[in-house]
Amino acid sequence: MSETFALICGGIGGALLGSFTTMLVWRLHNDETGIWTGRSKCPECKKTLSALELIPLISWLVQRGTCKNCGKKISAFYPLVEIVFVISGIIFVQFFYSEIWWYMGLKLILVFFALILWVYDTKFFEVDRRISWPAILLALLLAFVEGGTQSALIGGLIGFSLFAVQYFYSRGRWVGAGDMELGIFMGLALGWEKTIGALFIAYILGTIIALPLLLLKKKNMKSPLPMGAFLMPAFLIMLHSGDQIIEWYINFFIF
Repeated sequence: MSETFALICGGIGGALLGSFTTMLVWRLHNDETGIWTGRSKCPECKKTLSALELIPLISWLVQRGTCKNCGKKISAFYPLVEIVFVISGIIFVQFFYSEIWWYMGLKLILVFFALILWVYDTKFFEVDRRISWPAILLALLLAFVEGGTQSALIGGLIGFSLFAVQYFYSRGRWVGAGDMELGIFMGLALGWEKTIGALFIAYILGTIIALPLLLLKKKNMKSPLPMGAFLMPAFLIMLHSGDQIIEWYINFFIF
């Protein structure tokens, strides 16, 4: 398989996974039975959607962001998720193309978990333990396979401690209990050095998003923001380019 074909497959696969994730997150949040089976329905009129209405990105554009049956608006959040998955799929294949297939598979699942956590927390401002704990266990398994268990455990402790201190000190006003689980996941998956970098990037992203909202009075200082919306992109950045970022930091600020 050529690298170009692999990138195309990564993009298409990413779009399909993005579409699947929006369905999965919705069903998990609403505790629907048949999470893995059953046809998708419009959340408004409950009409079962046809295959042509479920084509990632294309269906939303063709239908102009509305349900074909009831005409209700379909949030732009859904195609945005699919775009993010397309980009992630292309980057993933480019980065892990030369890896052993089973290792590449484990990394793909890890990235998939991170993206699900991002979608769920961004959409519903909460972390579902049915996603976070399998992600934590997989991150621990990968750390063991890669021989970086010590660094992973220290990273997990750093990620947990940062949010635990904020959670208990503020009595849950600053961060949620689920953010501690996200911290553990990040730390185990990245190791302590990359975890520190990811946390730094996450708070920068949070500031970049929060400041305009505050200035436009869309939010106030007490308004909640989903930490997963910033932690998971920061995690993916460090997973993909952490070594290069750390090397740049050392060369720029230390030497």
